[in-house]
Amino acid sequence: MKNSYSNGGVKLWWVPLITGILALGIGIWCMFCPLESMTVLAWFFACVILAAGVMNVAYGISNSHPHSNWGWSLALGLIEIICGVWLLVMPEAQLLTVFMWTVAFYLIFVCINAICEAFVLAGYARDWLGWMLIFLFATLVFAVIFLAGPIAGGVAIWLYIGISFIAFGLYRIILAFKLRRINTRIHF
Repeated sequence: MKNSYSNGGVKLWWVPLITGILALGIGIWCMFCPLESMTVLAWFFACVILAAGVMNVAYGISNSHPHSNWGWSLALGLIEIICGVWLLVMPEAQLLTVFMWTVAFYLIFVCINAICEAFVLAGYARDWLGWMLIFLFATLVFAVIFLAGPIAGGVAIWLYIGISFIAFGLYRIILAFKLRRINTRIHF
């Protein structure tokens, strides 16, 4: 089983754990966040996405061994950093509209990336692939539902975004523990 992951590609297994906890926290907050605090949630999301971007760039750079699929993590991190900075410097009047669309497209992008990631890691742990795909497809479905009618959804917007973030956060947390198990198996 000697390949890119045995070269240290899973040494930062805790990065998906942190991003998963952040996504889970945002999802839970979205579920209980009143509409009056949309601006606070938009600023918070911008900070969290910026932090997740920095972590994904670090993860991608530290795993830049040949054929380790490091480019996806690096690309995701750079996109997250750009989106986070963009949202932080945006005027408040435009922030809420852009925030809603950014969240939906962000969730779709990271979901597609995570589906690819899940299939790459399936060789190490097939037992978890089904659950991971269920969480990821749930994330995709709710993000697409949100994009289909963000204004008509009213309060349901937060339900769709919240469930999407919770499902994606659970995926990232479980992924982190699977990566930790792979890391332990490779290095011991």
